[in-house]
Amino acid sequence: MVKVERYKGNPLIRPNRDHPWEALAAFNGSITKDNGKFHMVYRAISYKQNYHERNLNLSAIGHTISDDGINVGGGRLFIKPEFGWEIFGCEDPKITRINGKYFIFYTALSKYPPTASSIKIGLAITKDFVNVEKHPVTFFNSKAMALFPEKINGKLVAILTVNTDIPPAKICLAFFDEESQIWSEDYWKSWFFSSEEHVVLLPDTKNDQIEVGAPPVKTKYGWLIVYANIKDYLSPPRTFGIEAVLLDFKKPFKIIGRTEKPLLVPEREYELYGVVPHVIFPSGAIVQNGDLFIYYGAADTTCCLAICNLDKLIEEMLV
Repeated sequence: MVKVERYKGNPLIRPNRDHPWEALAAFNGSITKDNGKFHMVYRAISYKQNYHERNLNLSAIGHTISDDGINVGGGRLFIKPEFGWEIFGCEDPKITRINGKYFIFYTALSKYPPTASSIKIGLAITKDFVNVEKHPVTFFNSKAMALFPEKINGKLVAILTVNTDIPPAKICLAFFDEESQIWSEDYWKSWFFSSEEHVVLLPDTKNDQIEVGAPPVKTKYGWLIVYANIKDYLSPPRTFGIEAVLLDFKKPFKIIGRTEKPLLVPEREYELYGVVPHVIFPSGAIVQNGDLFIYYGAADTTCCLAICNLDKLIEEMLV
């Protein structure tokens, strides 16, 4: 099996008590590269606070810049709850740069305590990480949406997880003729009521839970999707694992390779102890000098990194 090594300097990002918005946790980093700089966005959680007549830990999204994708430095508050559809939390961002813009999808909570119907997808678009345009996206229970970094057959394409909180969850694809369709209610109504046609048929069992992890990565073999597979999700004890699937360039519903076993499961102290123990969750991926960098959240507390040789991984997946 391909060797996946945790970065010796893990965690890359930790909670910062000097920043109230990320005092409890800073994890699930998603990354993209542009002009030699790595931009990472990540989920941050505050300590308990009185907020809109509730006592809660509020999630927001931080942003940091790196020269190498490893030494990420201190973060700043970037996206915070503002509108009704996201007012109780902005979680787990996925970033893709395309058409000169950064598209950052995230989980948006409209109620607290959250219910399945209040957990949906929001979108922030920026060119400079200063000015941000926001949109609510889905009207149904969903999480973990990300754009492919290039058009496929002339269309913008997104991957997302549907019914994450009404299992079994499904990983699906959505195709857009133009950017504005991404947040079009009419588009999503039509899409949702034919959602079975949009499913990527990943092998799983009724007891497991799958969810998109990192935004798609272009390789010479196809589109690489790093995702979460939680074994025995409906009959604990659960085992959180990181897996990968390879999709065809022109026909992304077609699976041309996949991992047979998890690349990682919780083992290290920083994965076993934290806000939510025994959890690892993939959130970002990028190719650097022939290696695949996999960014993941550990114990819903810190942001970590694991590295493997890309060619060896794909070779195993294609067997």
